[in-house]
Amino acid sequence: MMNLLRAEWIKLRTVTMNWILGIIAIAFPLVVTLLTAYFASGKTDNDDGLDTNGLVGVLTGTAVVASLLCGVIAAASITSEFGFGTIRPTFAATPRRMRVIVAKGLVALGFAAIALAIVQLVGWYAGSTIADARGATIDLDTLPTGVPAMVGAVVLGALLALFGYGLGLITRSTPAAVAILIVWPLIAEPLVAQLLVVATDNASIRNWTPLQAGFRLVATDGFVDGPSRVAGGVYFGAFSLALAGFGAWLVDRRDA
Repeated sequence: MMNLLRAEWIKLRTVTMNWILGIIAIAFPLVVTLLTAYFASGKTDNDDGLDTNGLVGVLTGTAVVASLLCGVIAAASITSEFGFGTIRPTFAATPRRMRVIVAKGLVALGFAAIALAIVQLVGWYAGSTIADARGATIDLDTLPTGVPAMVGAVVLGALLALFGYGLGLITRSTPAAVAILIVWPLIAEPLVAQLLVVATDNASIRNWTPLQAGFRLVATDGFVDGPSRVAGGVYFGAFSLALAGFGAWLVDRRDA
């Protein structure tokens, strides 16, 4: 299994697209967070200045974009092999397909988790240092949900990578998997949720859709309706795992 993991890591890190998306996934949240820390914390009006909640909110909010990009990398890690036919020699070298599928998934999840951990650690320490130097008061002790939200961002990155990987296993097409990954949380799921709200006359039902529940991992505000942070993460994780499991079953059953 270790040889498979090393092989999949080599495949992941030697693709130019993965480097570009990985750099953007790390750089985008950091640039936005550091610029916000510099400019917003320089205000003299305390009502308009940056506080701990604002800094954590920007850091975890932009991490959602980074998580989606990690999902694209995870999806492409399997769809590109089908697209270029390189999956055939891979399966020929390792006839037990599930070992290959699991190894690819673990590498994609590990990459996403490490990338988001870098974003959260560097973003927080660099952002809080800049904000403090500009006169803002930044202290995690004043925001009990701060650390859970940043840890949740790392978990969300791994789960969205699993979600994207599952889409890639099912579709075997990079454009299709990426399109679903982007359209689902931004358009499709909110529309379905709104239809359910109208049909059931229950506004809180939108909080129980898989991705909306998963996004609660990075929330810094209190939870009024719907699942808690942990419950939302477990719910979305189970949904993503089921999707990946179904995709793995399809790959194992169909011709390469």
